[in-house]
Amino acid sequence: MTKRGFEDKVVLVTGAATGIGRASAIAFAREGARLAIADIDDSEAQQTERLAIAEGAQVLRMRVDVADTAEVERMVARTVERYGRLDCAFNN
Repeated sequence: MTKRGFEDKVVLVTGAATGIGRASAIAFAREGARLAIADIDDSEAQQTERLAIAEGAQVLRMRVDVADTAEVERMVARTVERYGRLDCAFNN
């Protein structure tokens, strides 16, 4: 089996609930990434989480207001705590 482009990588996507953020999270999932997805709209982010899981991804979903520095710091810390590292961030 051919290795996918983001296999064994941890990717954080902000603004992941809808639109470009959701599409990006799904694309990373298809490429084998382990995902951390964040958005202030947690109910829509749940749908993104379901779609990414359907693509085979491991997903950490977080409700985050990226305008709040402390929340952003916690988001990164939780991602590293869960997966042991952070390889890439798509700050949408």
